[in-house]
Amino acid sequence: MQWIKKYIGNKNFYKKVLVISVPLILQQLLLNTFGIVDTIMVGSIYRGVAGVGIAAQISMIIFTVVFGINSGIGIYIAQFFGAKDDKNLKNSFALGIVFVCFFVLITTLIVLIFPKEILMLFSQDMEVIDKAMDYIKIEAFSYIFNALSFSFSIAYRNIQKTKVPLYISIVSSSMNILFNYLLIFGIGPFPELGVKGAAIATVISCLVGFIINVVYAQKTKQLFMPSFINFKEALNKKFVKKLIKRVGPLIANETLFSIGTALYVVFINTLGSDAYEGYRIAESIVNVMFTITFGLATSVAALIGEALGKKDLDLANNYGNWFLLLGMGVAIFIGILNLVLAPLFVALFNNPIDIVVENAVRVLRVYSIRIMFRVFIVILFSTFRAGGESKYVMFLDSGILWLVGIPIAFLTTKIFHVQDVALFYLIVQTEQLVRIIIGMRRYNKRTWLKNITDELAIGSGSTSK
Repeated sequence: MQWIKKYIGNKNFYKKVLVISVPLILQQLLLNTFGIVDTIMVGSIYRGVAGVGIAAQISMIIFTVVFGINSGIGIYIAQFFGAKDDKNLKNSFALGIVFVCFFVLITTLIVLIFPKEILMLFSQDMEVIDKAMDYIKIEAFSYIFNALSFSFSIAYRNIQKTKVPLYISIVSSSMNILFNYLLIFGIGPFPELGVKGAAIATVISCLVGFIINVVYAQKTKQLFMPSFINFKEALNKKFVKKLIKRVGPLIANETLFSIGTALYVVFINTLGSDAYEGYRIAESIVNVMFTITFGLATSVAALIGEALGKKDLDLANNYGNWFLLLGMGVAIFIGILNLVLAPLFVALFNNPIDIVVENAVRVLRVYSIRIMFRVFIVILFSTFRAGGESKYVMFLDSGILWLVGIPIAFLTTKIFHVQDVALFYLIVQTEQLVRIIIGMRRYNKRTWLKNITDELAIGSGSTSK
């Protein structure tokens, strides 16, 4: 048992993890809980859950790519924060804003021009498509505000100020659920708009969240808040080229991964709308359970990134080992909790269709296995990202999905004609096991232990404001 000591952190480590992760866990828990409330509200509308769920696949693809942009930028924010290089920290954030705006504005335009054609890639049920069309034509206007707010949130996390995005999320999410209630059901003077009301509520809450982010960061002179000169320096050809070297693979990874994940939804929809609604309910519940992992992943990026920025490789190595054991413990805990309480969680949705409820409970129990695998994998991904191993993350994440997961999903539904949604989802978890085996071999090589700030920095930049 002597070997296990290197995986057990000191008190200072666990204290730092709590300080960084708890506000993030609360923020994500808040967002996902309100997401469940949204699902419950639209659940009273026939095929409302499926319609909004299909529309959500589009925003999921967009925001997975946005996550890729911001996680790549976050590598540099964390390391420049550790190196106390404020100038290049601001430049990195500025370039991230440019990338996000360019990508989201283009994709929003595509969604608004071709909504039906895009939605029909996921389902052929016209009742579901009609509900999804009502929702997405309005919700699309929230994409840019939501994406930019996420950029601010990532910046705060990587300078270890995680309470700020929590407070902003409380305000914006509260407004979302309030206007959902008023506009979906038509309370008081408000019209009854159904899924359109849910979309309007999303736009309002995202706009408010974005305004608060900009005003607060400007007024408090946050470390990452850029000026015009930072945008000018960030758009320097050499700066962009060097940053894309690390960020590009992460963007490519998230793009490929989101498309691959969306294909899973296509496969599930071939099993019928009842199967998809059951899956969608289970997914909403799991997103809440997954919030602990989200907080841990951010702690990994922030602490390892800061240590690497200081060129303290021994400390970064210790952090990596300590996070692995912590991640394993969290994975087992939430997996067992999800397995035992699955029927109780699904009952909260009060879905009137028995087969949907049965599907949701069974898929949720399969998700227990996925959670235990995925939590551990996310810790590995965050460690590799912190050290700039973006190309390897792309292989491990989207590469394994396309080389292992998608072929298995195709064979399961198209060749072996598996019709049970829970059995289908159990079989495709093979890809998670493959990731763990390959990922741990790479982790033990310690190739991720490197400082990457020197390759990007413009000038000295230290402590400049």
